[in-house]
Amino acid sequence: MCGVRPGLASLILGAILTVGCSAPTDQPEVVEVTGKVTVDSEPLVGKMVVFSPEDGRASIGYTDDEGHYELMYLQDTYGAKPGKHAVSISTPMEDEDDPEAERVIETIPPEYNTKTKLTAEVTADGDNSFDFELKSR
Repeated sequence: MCGVRPGLASLILGAILTVGCSAPTDQPEVVEVTGKVTVDSEPLVGKMVVFSPEDGRASIGYTDDEGHYELMYLQDTYGAKPGKHAVSISTPMEDEDDPEAERVIETIPPEYNTKTKLTAEVTADGDNSFDFELKSR
């Protein structure tokens, strides 16, 4: 028979599991952010949506066949930091290291990407669905 009482063994096991599950992280709080992007009322397909906070890491998503996107903060971590964000929408670049990759010509006007006028306020406890209706000109 073991010399450790069952109650003490449970307490020790609980303490080990608690310490193992509460490792410190430097990742900020992120919340789910989704939406839809259209241009002239048509879904914008295969474009990159970037939410850039005033400080810290940006979140990125890609539009699907219906123009919907979901932001990702890190691999396997979906969402964006709460706060004000500049939003840019652009054509994703091909692999620059691949000499056979097709070079991308940006078709989205600069006021939506390099000179963006789009913004969004991500909240910790609100509806964070942001739709963007772009105009081709």
